[in-house]
Amino acid sequence: MMNEILPIVLVVCLVVLTIVLVVVGINLIGVLIESKKVLKKANNAVDKANLVIDSTQEKIVGILNPFHSLSAFVTNFTAGLKVAEGFMSFVNKDKDKDKIDAKDGE
Repeated sequence: MMNEILPIVLVVCLVVLTIVLVVVGINLIGVLIESKKVLKKANNAVDKANLVIDSTQEKIVGILNPFHSLSAFVTNFTAGLKVAEGFMSFVNKDKDKDKIDAKDGE
């Protein structure tokens, strides 16, 4: 009697395990499909965010370029004023020297 029950129990266990594994496999495939959809949506969102960031960055660079040019202009203008100031002090030094010589001559 024991010899007759053992093969039946083994077959039943094997059938139950097979059914469980098939159900788990089907659920796993469903989860993988859903995760693929979620990853595609996330990838699209990241791509759109990159496009927005790129266009915003280009606009910001376009707005800031005149200020960089203005900064360079002010720097160059200041350097030019210093050169002119040095030249004027050189010219005035000669005039001051002539005035001193004229006073000494009197």
